[in-house]
Order: sequence, then C-alpha cells, then structure tokens
Amino acid sequence: MGAQRCVCLLLSGLLLVSCGGGNGDPAPAPDPQSRRTPVERLALKTFRSDCSDFLDYAADALTEQFLTPVYCATLVGAPCPVSAAEGPPPLAQPTPMPTPAATAAPGAPSFDGEGAGDPDRGSGTNTQEQGVDEADIVKSDAAGNLYILADNRLSIVDAYPPQDLADAAIATLDFAAIDDGAFYASELFLDDTADRAVVLGSSYRFDGVRSYGESLALIIDTADPQNPAVLERLGVDGFPLVARRIGERVHRVSRYDVMAPSWFYDDSELARLRDDYYDAQSRSDETAVARIRSEVRANVGNRVRAAGAETFLPRLHSGSGPGEVLACDAIAHPDVTTALGLMIVDSFDIDGSDGAASAVINNAFTVYASANNLYMVQSSWGWFFAPNQTEETAIYRLALPQNGAAAYEAIGKLDGSVNNSYQLSEFDGYLRVASTEFRFDEPSQRGVPYNHVTVLDAEAAGTMTKTGEIRDLAPGETIQGTRFIGPRGFVVTFEQVDPLFALDLSEPAAPRVADELKIPGFSSYLMPLGDDYLLTIGRDGTDEQLTGKVAVQLFDVADLSDIRQVAVLTPDSFDTSGSYSVAEYDPHAFTYFPDVADAPVPGTLSIPLQTYGERWEDSFNGFLVVRVDPATGTPLSELGRVDHSALVAAPSDCQPPPSDDGTPAPDGGSACEYWYGGQADPLRSVFLEDALGRTLYTISRAGVIASDAGQPSAVYASRVLP
Repeated sequence: MGAQRCVCLLLSGLLLVSCGGGNGDPAPAPDPQSRRTPVERLALKTFRSDCSDFLDYAADALTEQFLTPVYCATLVGAPCPVSAAEGPPPLAQPTPMPTPAATAAPGAPSFDGEGAGDPDRGSGTNTQEQGVDEADIVKSDAAGNLYILADNRLSIVDAYPPQDLADAAIATLDFAAIDDGAFYASELFLDDTADRAVVLGSSYRFDGVRSYGESLALIIDTADPQNPAVLERLGVDGFPLVARRIGERVHRVSRYDVMAPSWFYDDSELARLRDDYYDAQSRSDETAVARIRSEVRANVGNRVRAAGAETFLPRLHSGSGPGEVLACDAIAHPDVTTALGLMIVDSFDIDGSDGAASAVINNAFTVYASANNLYMVQSSWGWFFAPNQTEETAIYRLALPQNGAAAYEAIGKLDGSVNNSYQLSEFDGYLRVASTEFRFDEPSQRGVPYNHVTVLDAEAAGTMTKTGEIRDLAPGETIQGTRFIGPRGFVVTFEQVDPLFALDLSEPAAPRVADELKIPGFSSYLMPLGDDYLLTIGRDGTDEQLTGKVAVQLFDVADLSDIRQVAVLTPDSFDTSGSYSVAEYDPHAFTYFPDVADAPVPGTLSIPLQTYGERWEDSFNGFLVVRVDPATGTPLSELGRVDHSALVAAPSDCQPPPSDDGTPAPDGGSACEYWYGGQADPLRSVFLEDALGRTLYTISRAGVIASDAGQPSAVYASRVLP
C-alpha cells in the first residue's frame, strides 16, 4: 500500500548505571541500602538529527552489556553478524484448504430455524476495559460466523443457525505459505462493520547463529466470509507482545532486541580487555577497573560510530519493501544508561492505512491500555547492570490519538513489581496500580512480599505524581488476582488461605481497605457482575492446602464494607483427579452471557475444563457450563458439560495404556483418546441468541460443538475443523 508511515522512537528505562557481579558470581540480593533512581533521571529527551548523541548512548549501553557477566556466559567466540536490512519476501497468499466431511450430532434437539437470518445478540471477547478490544484466537460477527485461529490456520465457520452446523461452509486460510513457513499466526481482530480482520503473528528466521524476528499483521478482506483474501502485510522488526483496538485503530506492541555486531562476541582485543577487567575487579583494583572500562568504551564507541545508527535501529515494513528505519531525531531517551531493546507501538487503521509507530526502550513487558492511553510497566529487576537496585516500577504513559503515533506524555514510579495488566486501571483521571515488593531485612535473607495499591495522577504532564497509597497489604502473601471497577478495587493475595480485599478508591488521596474476607484457596480472575456481585475463578483449597481443583465463586460486594461469599462451585471429578481451566489465567476463555443485555444477573458462564486422574477414564477435555443466579437457592449450579474428546479420531496405530492390573487393552478404541486428547484442548466459548433460544458454541483445537445453552448436553450439531 502507498500510505506514508510516520515513525518516532521513545527510549526510556530504569537504572542501569554500573556493571555488577564483576567476578561472575550471581548478583547479590537487594538490601535496604540499595539504590533508588530519581524519577527525573527517567524523564525522556530527544536525540539530535545527526545521530551523534544516539551513537554515544548506544556505545554506553553496549559497553555496560559487554562488561556484564550474564552476557559473557553465552556465544563467546561465536560470530554474530549484523542483521541485513532486507525487506520481507513478496506477500504469499494463504492456501485454501478443503472442507472436511460434516458430522451430524446424534439425538440433536429440534430447531426449526424460523427467522434464522442473523442472531439478535451474541457474546464478544472478554476484555479488561470497555471500549478497548483485545486480540484473541476466536471472534464472531453479527451474522453468526465464527473466526477461529488454531494450528496456524484461520477457519471461518458459518455457524448460524446451529442445527445446520454439521453441513456449514468453512473457509480456511492456511498461513504456512507466508514467509516460506516461518510465519505463525497467534491472534486476530475482527471488524465486521468494516469487513476487515487483522491476523497478528510472528515470523522467525535462523541464520545458523541467531534468530531474526518480525512482528507481522495481515490485513484480511472479510466482506465475503467464505472468500477471505489477504490485502496487505505490515511488519516491524522484533516479535509481538500484545495488541489493542480502539474504534478502527489497532495498536500493536512488539519487542525489538538490538542485535550486537559480531565483534561484540569474537573480537580478541575486546575479549582480552574483558578478562583484564574481571581480574581487576577480583583484586578490588578500582584504578585498573576504571582505566580498562574507559578503554572498552573507547573501543566500542569507535566501532559503533563506524557501523552507523541504522545498524542498531529497527525497520517498519509495508508490503514487500525494505522498510523504513527510525530516524534519530524521532528518538527520545532517559539520562540513565539502559540495554538496547525497544518496545515498539505500531498503530494503524483496521484496513492497514495511516500507519505510524513509536517505541520505548526495554523490558516493559506488561502493557495496559485505557480508551485514551497506553501504559508500559517496567520493573527495575528486569536489568542486569545494577544488581543492588531497590525494587521499583516505572510506568510510562503514552497517549493514543485517533491517528498518528502513540506519544509519550509522562512517567510515574512506585515501589514493587507489577505482574499483569489487570493490576492497573485508569479511572476518572487517575491510575490505580497494585504491586508486590520483596523486602530484605538482611542481604542474605529471603525476601518477604509486601503488597501496595498506589494511585497516580494520570492527567499530569511530565510526572504522574502519587496522590494516595495503601501500603503493606497482607505481608508474606503475594497477589494472585486483581480487578479495579470504577471507584472500587478488589485484590486477592495468597499464602495458605485467600484474603479477598475490598478497596474504597473513591478518594484518590485517601484509598482504604473497606473489608477483608478470608477463604481457602484463591481466585486468579475476577469479573464484576454489575455493582453487586463478583464472579471469580481460581484454585480450590482447604485451610491447610490447595486441592488441585478448579473453583468458581460468587461474592456479594454490594456493601463494600461487608463483602460475602455467596456460593462456591468445585466441578465434580473423580476422587483422585485434579482439574484445570485455562480461564484461570486467560480471561479470554472466561465467557459470561447475561440473560438480558442490560442486567448483569442472572446469566450463564462457560469455561474450558480439563480433568486428569490416575486412569484414562477419569480425564475430561471440554467445557463446564454454570448457571449464575443469586436470587435462587443455588446461586451457582452446574448446567452440564460439553465433551470435545469425541471430535478426535484415534489413529490406527495408537497404543492404548494398560489396564489397572497391567494387562494391555484389547484395542485402541476410546483409550487412545487419552494420549491424543491434546488435539481436543478446549479454547473458547461463544453465545448466540435469537427469538428461538440461546445457543452455546464451544470451540477446541479439534472443532466446534453447538449446544442448547440451558441444557449443554443437548447438542444441536458438531463440526470438525480442518
């Protein structure tokens, strides 16, 4: 495409000011006197257009990296060539796949299909923030088509009405042809109003020494869902992390690690200087340490200037061109020296137009997006250069405009580390953050976790100042689940039992704990059901230990000062078996569908469920369907399960497991499914509703099953995926 791509790069990071552990020993544990980085040193500056100060910055970073023992343990003596600025090959079209044979479900309930043009209502991707779409492996459109990304294929299933699923058309794009098989698709966006899908993934190549990665987005025309076509490819050097869509604008976050040239690994003079440097450190000869460091810096600086800035910068690619290198005068950086790695935000419209990019340097692997801002979260423990840093987190706020690149606006800093995006939430101009800090009374002692909830001014320019804080929540325990909902927050910590903390955040200057409820086990994902209830999933437990089973819980949180557990459901399984649901740690797999669109309860929950026992007969691969109705005597009740194992045919040469007495099974039969159950791994659920009823579609790697949502064992039809 011919759209101009506007690019800029923002370098930011935490303290990396000295090379630690000079004799190669592990870095010491942080101690109470460990360093803190002034937030002013993390503020960003812009490089000059002639790239001179960028090259100095790169030389400083490579010097620190070269003298850090963790890097010296790998690839010493191995040539590491500079990556060539080559463009991607011409765009290869995915290969159409033959439609598999249809399979009708026996005993399917009647469904006359009257008025079955399009469904009236359906479930969408479960997201953290309203108005911020998240890429996922399954999407559905208003016509009842399912877009399923599995095994590097996009299958578009004409799934509505459900009784026709067995004979439904399936259009499949096989992405094996992209980049000669190097591309792997991981997730997608769908905008059926714009008739576009965006498939996100990565392409890797290996030259015999190291890998080269490219984060790719394929723009797909879905105007005719049964004849999809790839229109464009948008690439950026690196590999994908997360993506968000706000309106028609897609924001893709990728990671790019600057590849050091071959001399970084195989130059004999530099290797000699490094050995001398470690020897001087072991002798505590500070004069020699400083002199050798200066020699290394001069040597590296000369080589960096000779190589030029383009050697160290990523390219953005549109189509099959060589790509555009980020310009130095579009790059900003902090005062502190950091490793050369970039978090790139590549933004474009759903049709691939109006491409733009910005980036932030290194190790901010946690990303959270509100409707207007993108936050990158970077822990001080993610760096090698200064082992005695205090455990702190820097949070970078980037504005997300309706067009153009994401723009850096401010930085905030707080104690502790943040593990996932659900530990952040923007509301009413404030950013709330839950973090865990490990403290060491003595350097040799094991750290004790302390948890904090910090409120930052999310509208401040330059520095997001702290307005309020709850400190030292549940000492000795770690955060397992967090959810912020408007002026309230809920935090789950765990050591042996599960304290659920209810937080009143209505006063940003004075956040407080409103109530605490201790129950066995813990919840890892929390979904609000309006203002009155909290629906969670996590691990079941006793007062002594976890049981190894899934637990679904419902809490009454209408009165924040008196929260109550309403019900807990532990799916029945054999006495010796455990159970697991991917929904415990992937909210996209947690699908709740209220009976009425504007009333959060009652409703129906569908989650993947896998059980594992001592015998193959004890195993289950499918979905658990739960009725949620607080007004009844059983607020949580199991409606049934949908088993996907039957969609997987056992191969003829399958060797079944022996029976309990050790004798071999007489034939393959269903026993073989135990070994091949991974092919039926449960993935996602989709609800579709029309005037005739509510249908549950459950999707696994093997296929799709359509069931009555109120009676999941009543299967309308099933279909095996290609």
